[in-house]
Amino acid sequence: MFGERLRSLREHQELSQGEAAQKLGIIQNTYSRYERGIREPDYATLKKIANFYGVSIDYLLGNDDPSIEDDLTDLENILMNGRYTIYAHFPADDEREMLRDLLRVIYRRK
Repeated sequence: MFGERLRSLREHQELSQGEAAQKLGIIQNTYSRYERGIREPDYATLKKIANFYGVSIDYLLGNDDPSIEDDLTDLENILMNGRYTIYAHFPADDEREMLRDLLRVIYRRK
């Protein structure tokens, strides 16, 4: 499950294994082994990977419903990058950040 999700996240970012490994400070061969399920990362590396891709460790390990994570990612993208109004004005950066945090709390309770 971990390897499949890792590969999916990398491909979604349109990164090669080498690019992803370099950005994470991991040897490409090691990253490849993670994706193929031959090797598993330690906790520190798992945390680094989760932060890099913007997902939870639970999601990487297959303990979260991917549809919830996908929905949250879509909503975050709309909030942070979309053109929408709240009470007829575009939200300021701090308002967007508060909305994003609120969405995270709501989705984590499901």
